[in-house]
Amino acid sequence: MAGVRIAVTGTPGVGKTTFCATSKFQTITVEEIAISHDCYGEIEEDGAAPIDLDKLSSTMVWPDHDLLLVDGHLSHLLPIDAIILIRCHPSTLRERLSKRDYSQEKIEENVECEFIGIIASECLEGPCLELDSAIGIEAMIASAERWITDGFKPRRPNEGIDWISQIHGDD
Repeated sequence: MAGVRIAVTGTPGVGKTTFCATSKFQTITVEEIAISHDCYGEIEEDGAAPIDLDKLSSTMVWPDHDLLLVDGHLSHLLPIDAIILIRCHPSTLRERLSKRDYSQEKIEENVECEFIGIIASECLEGPCLELDSAIGIEAMIASAERWITDGFKPRRPNEGIDWISQIHGDD
């Protein structure tokens, strides 16, 4: 498995960084990559800094690791080999984001993105494992390790999470 890059992505606040920090794999963040390739913009009013993904994707050189987790909600937009998509129930996500120094507008924007599955809709190409953070970090890591060990087979080992159906029913 030499040189395999796996995006660990999801809406801000779902648990990507906790997942990466708890796993046994080498991890790098999208921000670290962007800074090292001079693709990280100035911090804006909302506390975020834009990343020039086009420039980054065309100029980046990956660190030399057998398996590298790429932590960040934009990681799936980089040239990667597989995706671990972490999801979080919208009400739980709202609670988590409320503890951050986010504006109410930014909290609601992120909750809405999770609710309708914006990032999930961007992860339809290539192997993707979708995990619900409610199962706990140990179970998420165990599932990911099994999937990685099996060579990312099947390409989509589980049904995608549909918060709309879970919250409002299948009517």
